[in-house]
Amino acid sequence: MALNAGIEIPGLAAFRRDLKKIDDDLPKQLRDELVVVGKEVAGDAQRRVPSRSGKAAGSIRAGVSGNNAYVAGGKKSVPYYGWLDFGSRTPRSGRPRSVGPWKGSGGGPKQGRFIYAAIAENREHITKRAQQAFDKVADEALKRTY
Repeated sequence: MALNAGIEIPGLAAFRRDLKKIDDDLPKQLRDELVVVGKEVAGDAQRRVPSRSGKAAGSIRAGVSGNNAYVAGGKKSVPYYGWLDFGSRTPRSGRPRSVGPWKGSGGGPKQGRFIYAAIAENREHITKRAQQAFDKVADEALKRTY
């Protein structure tokens, strides 16, 4: 099961729609720019993951789907990623089901340790880089309209 953490960008759908009216290639350029921003966050999240084999850290990736840019962790071959990031408790007793890299606290923070933490710490940088991506594509759109 993949776990996603994203940042909502208000007006992205309308911006992409307007770009498509100018040139079909412009929304693809925006996607590429946003994936670069997501990869920076994914890289920070990967560095936070404790490692035995490196599979959990390697399962963290960035992507863009439609109007959503995201960073996701876990995949079919790494089903334990959610446990590493969010911890776990047994439903009845509330006792820790297992002990992970958080030293026996028995369940991690609800917002997670890796992806959400990377987003929270880099929020200003993400906002700045996303704005630069929008500006770059908007400048390209202006060039194509004149």
